[in-house]
Amino acid sequence: MKPLISVIVPVYNAEKYIEKTVECILNQTYENIELILVDDGSSDNSGQICRSLAQDNPRILFISQPNRGVCSARNAGMNAANGEFIGFCDGDDTIDPDMYEFLYNLIEQDNADISICEVRFILPNGSVKEIATGVRKKWNNTEDFLPDFLSGSVKMSVDTKLFRRKTVENVRFDEKLKTYEDKYFCFLAALNANIISSHNVAKYTYWRRPGSSSITEFNEKYFDGIFVSDEMLKIVTERYPGKTENAEGHKLASFIRIFKLICTRGGYGMFPEQEKLLLDYIKSFDKAKAKKYLSKTDFIRFRILCTSKKLFLLTTKLIDK
Repeated sequence: MKPLISVIVPVYNAEKYIEKTVECILNQTYENIELILVDDGSSDNSGQICRSLAQDNPRILFISQPNRGVCSARNAGMNAANGEFIGFCDGDDTIDPDMYEFLYNLIEQDNADISICEVRFILPNGSVKEIATGVRKKWNNTEDFLPDFLSGSVKMSVDTKLFRRKTVENVRFDEKLKTYEDKYFCFLAALNANIISSHNVAKYTYWRRPGSSSITEFNEKYFDGIFVSDEMLKIVTERYPGKTENAEGHKLASFIRIFKLICTRGGYGMFPEQEKLLLDYIKSFDKAKAKKYLSKTDFIRFRILCTSKKLFLLTTKLIDK
């Protein structure tokens, strides 16, 4: 029999969607799956639905806890997991029938510790956004993987990945984080990996529903990106000093993204102290190094920000409306 995969699903007020999510996980072509549903203090009927599903199916483990956030719920699931491999899925998303077989085969083919597929998006208007490139890639060590991860070529989501247990045995989600928690977890897991394998084919469907975290107004949680980029820079500098510039470029791109969110989601002028911290780092960054590590669009944003905050506010509203 193939090894057990534990799929951890944090659930919070997902009564409309959770049964469909459970169905697509249990009906995977890879059959040896343990499904762990963690109800994080839902105020709707999600907990009752999950409990009932677990009573009817021995492959489902149900955990209930007071509301502590997605990081805590995932950690609770990891602590209970029995699988040799660990996967994640959100309680209102869906996956293709062969996603875990696809990810497991990548691990088998390359003797990898982490395998990666791609996501597709269903937008609030029902349209589908595909970003998969079909590219197949293998990294033989963490140091080779870091430049692609830090540049954003490898997406941050844990939901499109399968982790060999040993890579996450001593890694947990930072429960202080409200955002960027996926990126930090994947980074820490990659530090424990030897080989990482990716095939950029869409197997996970992320539903962008009205009110989802991807389209909310700006709030202080986005400043978690400052902590995460600082921590990643510190760790990379200590362990892989040859990739320090990559981590500095990642920090610059993160700071520009946070400032862009401030301008596009109604946060401009609300957090002067954090705005100053972001701008001071951005304006002090070497232009030649910035051009090397930023995308073309972000480099344009960088030059505008270095010139005028008000001009950036105006152009960003036009570009990113």
